Amino acid sequence: MVITSLSRLITTIDDIVETIFSVRYRVPMTTTLRDALRGDAPVLCLALLSARTPDVPAIAAACGYDAVYVDLEHTTTSLDTAQMLCVSALGAGISGLVRVPSHDPSVIARALDGSAVGIIVPHVNSKEEAKGVVRAARFPPIGSRSISGLNAVSGYTPRGAPQLVDLLERRTVVAVMVETPEAVEASDSIASVDGVDMILIGPSDLTAAMGIHGQYENEHFHRAVESVAAACRGHGVALGIAGIKSVDLLNRFVGLGLRFISAGTDIGMMTEAATARAQALRELPSHQRAE
Repeated sequence: MVITSLSRLITTIDDIVETIFSVRYRVPMTTTLRDALRGDAPVLCLALLSARTPDVPAIAAACGYDAVYVDLEHTTTSLDTAQMLCVSALGAGISGLVRVPSHDPSVIARALDGSAVGIIVPHVNSKEEAKGVVRAARFPPIGSRSISGLNAVSGYTPRGAPQLVDLLERRTVVAVMVETPEAVEASDSIASVDGVDMILIGPSDLTAAMGIHGQYENEHFHRAVESVAAACRGHGVALGIAGIKSVDLLNRFVGLGLRFISAGTDIGMMTEAATARAQALRELPSHQRAE
């Protein structure tokens, strides 16, 4: 009798725990980032450079963003912090990605094992480099990523290894960055690599390498974007871009098939808003003391 009651209690607790995790962390298949990238509306992402607390992804969600990406390339943020931010993003109902600092397969795999729904890999200049990224990020037979276990992307729900791999494969986004003229020229072959979901253009590094740093209205830059966009359309790969503030220019790129917009960074938005507020307050009239 006691054993039976205890067994029922354990089963009930297991059911409750599974329900809590499934409600909080489940990413419905109709709203995964991969599905959203195939939709009509661009995915809006906020880049996290200075954020170190779990409330920031929730704030991003409340502000209307669909995703955040944790930048490990240009910051000292750790993988532990990246994991916390990605889990927090899922809890807030949005996607958490990690921009890794290099092509290191172990870092790519650990970022994904740590509950990133996708990775962004910088400075991918060739088809062979794109293949290397896919090998690190995808499970066999496409790649060689080792099977780790449950994480927040899987909802911490127990399932067999084949089912787990299938679920993670369907939810994982692999994005490679085009940031040099060499990469633009190779964009068609890069987009042809099985397992690549998105090409993300890095305008700052790209225009710097082109000798027109920051000149985003320059026709040479526009032709580069058009070339990458054509490659993406030809292979069913999503086109993304970062670092462009002009809504008119982004609207032009949306017409080319742009589906992912990294709208800005936490540092940039905070400094812009704080500066505007300070300037407005500095315009208040000076206090005149009564004589």
